Amino acid sequence: MMSSPRKDLSGGGRRVEEFRLRAHDGLILWGLISYPTLFPGTRPCCIRAAGPADPLELDPESTEQGQIEILYQAPAGRRLEDRVLDLLRVREQAKREPNVRANATSIRSCLAKHPVDEVLIATQLLSFLP
Repeated sequence: MMSSPRKDLSGGGRRVEEFRLRAHDGLILWGLISYPTLFPGTRPCCIRAAGPADPLELDPESTEQGQIEILYQAPAGRRLEDRVLDLLRVREQAKREPNVRANATSIRSCLAKHPVDEVLIATQLLSFLP
């Protein structure tokens, strides 16, 4: 995973980085990671998935709760099975980050009223793991 600071989005108790990550088929995935700066040690992590046309907006409540937030945006025209694998790849990479509490990583949609299919499927698949 490659990341670079986003000073334009950082501040207010959070440090934001833009990340790029290679998918299972070589496609480059893109998103944002927000780290709370006021909470030391490992933190729970919430991965929020967005569709290709959805805006990526950081959640101020995540910072206030001391939660690491990952905003992942699915590439346009991607097949559903690839989007599920992409989301699982982002989750696995997040669990490897030194500040992330690996056993406290959740996945949800950016738009709570309209959950995206890959989130529903990935969550169901993860429920079978110990």
